[in-house]
Amino acid sequence: MQPLYDFHIKLEQYFKDDFKLSSGLVLHKDTRFDDFEGRISFAEIIGIPKKFETPAALGDTLVFHHHINQEPEKYEVGEGVARVSYDPLNYQGQAYAAIDKETGEVKMLGNWVFLKAVSRKQEENTSASGLFLGHKTEEVKQEATVYCEGEGTEELGLNAGDLVGYSRNSDYLITLPNGDEVYRMKPDDIIYKVN
Repeated sequence: MQPLYDFHIKLEQYFKDDFKLSSGLVLHKDTRFDDFEGRISFAEIIGIPKKFETPAALGDTLVFHHHINQEPEKYEVGEGVARVSYDPLNYQGQAYAAIDKETGEVKMLGNWVFLKAVSRKQEENTSASGLFLGHKTEEVKQEATVYCEGEGTEELGLNAGDLVGYSRNSDYLITLPNGDEVYRMKPDDIIYKVN
């Protein structure tokens, strides 16, 4: 079965809810209280939209919006299979990038852009007794480097590694399968390039 307008993905796990501390202790997080931070925003592609031409292939990994795992009743189409809307020109599209299963290359979908933060400071937050309370992250400056090239970077004349500034509140954080944390945004959220 080939979907007409959406990607279909095989979701093995919705949330990363086990955390291993430096002491070796493993904690299980109850995601009912904070289902945003532990979300998994990538899964294997098992169906590609017939209406749109994309650089994605079956078996690649799709990077998508957090609504897919936060509202499974809305997006699931069968056991462990969910649909992810795709519109290459619109904010309503929830598919951001495909990661090639053979090479690991990130191929942006539509005109989305991934930026890698360069000015984040993160530290572990613990209680006086040593209980892990989470991570505290501080954004020092609204600048980041272009993570990979795509349609969104081409139209701005940007290349991977370029340092850019972005508009306030446009930094939607996603963790990729390799552990890299990137900001997802549209090209019009980038406001300058550092020379």
